[in-house]
Amino acid sequence: MLAAILGGYLLAIVSLFFYQRAPQFTSYLISLLVAGLAAYFFSFWGEVTADDALVFSYSWVNTLEVNLHFYLDGLSLFFVLLITTFGAVILFYSSGYMRGEAYANRFFAYMLIFMASMIGLVLSANIIQIYVFWELTSISSFLLIAYKSQSADARKSALQALLVTAGGGLALLAGLILIGLESGSWYLPDILEHDLSQSAYLPAILVLLFLGAFTKSAQFPFHFWLPNAMEAPTPVSAYLHSATMVKAGIFLLFRFNPVFEGIEYWQQTLMIVGSATMLMGAVLAMLQKDLKKILAYVTISTLGLMVAAIGIGTDAALKAGLVYLLVHALYKGSMFMIAGNADHEAGTKDIRKLGGLAKKMPFTAAAAVLSGLSMAGFPPLLGFIGKEKLYEASMHAPSFEILLTGAFFISSVLYVCIAIILAYGAFFGNANAQVYEKAHEAPFSMWFGPLLLASAGLLFGFFNYPLSEGILGPAVSSIAGNSLSIDLKLWHGFSWVLLLSVVTLASGLGLYLVRNKYEKLLSFVQKERSWTPEQLYFKALTGLDRLALGQTRFIQSGYLNNYLITIIGFLSVASAYIYISRDLLPDQIPELAPIRTRTVYELTPLLLIGVGVYKIFTTRSRLTMLVSIGLLGFGVASIFIFFSAPDVSITQFLVETITLLIFMLIIHRLPQHKLLDNVPRQFLHVGVSIVFGCLMTLILLSVESADGASGFKDYYLENSLEIGKGKNVVNVILVDFRALDTLGEVTVICIAALGIVALNQLNLKSEEK
Repeated sequence: MLAAILGGYLLAIVSLFFYQRAPQFTSYLISLLVAGLAAYFFSFWGEVTADDALVFSYSWVNTLEVNLHFYLDGLSLFFVLLITTFGAVILFYSSGYMRGEAYANRFFAYMLIFMASMIGLVLSANIIQIYVFWELTSISSFLLIAYKSQSADARKSALQALLVTAGGGLALLAGLILIGLESGSWYLPDILEHDLSQSAYLPAILVLLFLGAFTKSAQFPFHFWLPNAMEAPTPVSAYLHSATMVKAGIFLLFRFNPVFEGIEYWQQTLMIVGSATMLMGAVLAMLQKDLKKILAYVTISTLGLMVAAIGIGTDAALKAGLVYLLVHALYKGSMFMIAGNADHEAGTKDIRKLGGLAKKMPFTAAAAVLSGLSMAGFPPLLGFIGKEKLYEASMHAPSFEILLTGAFFISSVLYVCIAIILAYGAFFGNANAQVYEKAHEAPFSMWFGPLLLASAGLLFGFFNYPLSEGILGPAVSSIAGNSLSIDLKLWHGFSWVLLLSVVTLASGLGLYLVRNKYEKLLSFVQKERSWTPEQLYFKALTGLDRLALGQTRFIQSGYLNNYLITIIGFLSVASAYIYISRDLLPDQIPELAPIRTRTVYELTPLLLIGVGVYKIFTTRSRLTMLVSIGLLGFGVASIFIFFSAPDVSITQFLVETITLLIFMLIIHRLPQHKLLDNVPRQFLHVGVSIVFGCLMTLILLSVESADGASGFKDYYLENSLEIGKGKNVVNVILVDFRALDTLGEVTVICIAALGIVALNQLNLKSEEK
């Protein structure tokens, strides 16, 4: 299982190195291997039932008891099959779409990293592990959206998507931590059985979870990043919208539904936000002219529809939401690839310039018709069953049933109209001569995928028993927290639901016929406004830039003495506050060892320190000041010798010598020396120095008076020679017991050295010019 979950990362490395040598073979092989991965997960069909789930655990860091846990129940199996099967289809489509593109190897690598991250997300059984994979999807989607890195719009859209989703991810992390603390476990199966309804942190947990899910699944008011993400290549859009990225938020809500079901705040928030997003997305989709933008807003609307269905909370609503998730994945994945074919083979995505393409692109047109019928909810496709399930759920909702049914009805009417625009208008409407002459059918790799997904919508409409019993049944049982089954019959007899379906189709057709008047009526929606969520996002970024600039100018003044005064002053104030507020002042000064001076040379360190301090306060020469500071340091280092600490003394001597040499080398490059003639400033410097010195002395006295007994000290003394093979305890601690800490320090020094080398090279180049 671990190899299957993490295999996508290995495939990403393979694609980076082998695609450029054999592009077609590598792309076909990758899609075939991902299809094999889908077959592997499909083999668990039958083992995962409504009552049984599989748990896979792998040891990772045993000493810290950090392990990897993966949880395969009905919900995770349904999602992982979506991710892998759609991944295989879209990667096969990409083999034709990305042919000849620069850096296509990176594209396939990013796609595989994204796929592996989604698999890890839906299968994780540890909530912190969920967050790790959640953020990996944000990072990999950023790379995918910014694939055309030479485009400023692509970079801007990728950054926007990353900031919005990663911001929500931070909120999600806080929510998951609260859930773990309140439930007393980080293990997902334990959390799903825990009752958090009486938790004092319940409102905070719900808000944080909502922020994570709503930003990821583009719910209002965080929806604006998704249409802008259409700057990504079409295969990316097809994958993100059908089975992965935006469905991650829906998965999160489905996953935690057993924990929060029945909580009024959970259900009402989801219904309100979902319904608002559903209506807004459908309305805005009608106003778009770009194929991908139309589909993007339809995705926003459909995601809102699913969120509202989860919010209704009944078994019928959860079934409807899950069925429609599959419906949406099938027709949306197909339609995005159809849009890519139109752009790739006809040269435009503008719906006003497309028409009559069925004769030139018959296979793509067939896929468009089937996808459009499923989107419109036309029988006998699976989309018809999904729409009826939604109507049934909304009409029997425990609250707001009339409003919810009305929202579903309006959105569905708009879906019908949009489906006609996409399927009929682009392929059977009036042809644009210039576009028509250029158009031709896409290669097999590009029309097979959309036709396969569209045909699946028709096939599942007729033959849905294996789907309902084998996959959707266990999935909805995982969501509802009890054993349920899904009935996916095409015919349920005459009912209000059937009447609503007929009226929806008729109303959508009527709206298509008068769509021009509709666009004029809602033209005000397209006007630029300063209060839209996207404009508020840009204003927030501008404000953040100004705040950062102001802080930088205030804190990074460019004067070293200001930095030192700030750091030392803050440390002094903080230390004094801790001593006073916690009453840590020692009752009496500990008895110090008597000063014994047996030889003259023991006075040498004190003499060096005294001379150094005197010259620092009397000289105005930088060179003399540096030498005086060096004398002071050498004097302190000499004292360590007399207290049996030669290793510390040697270290101090080396530091002082190297520091002195470095300053000697750069002293001629320092800015002109300014004398501190401001008397209040002089008193400030002297005062901060005296206070800091007194506090350091106080800290040393406190340490001296504290109880020296320590389990750590005894452990190091007992084990340094036996385990570390060294008699010098301090060295063994640094090299063995604190090896990672030391390695980190060395790494920081190496990075700083690389930075210095780079800066020197830049300076040399600038001097040459």
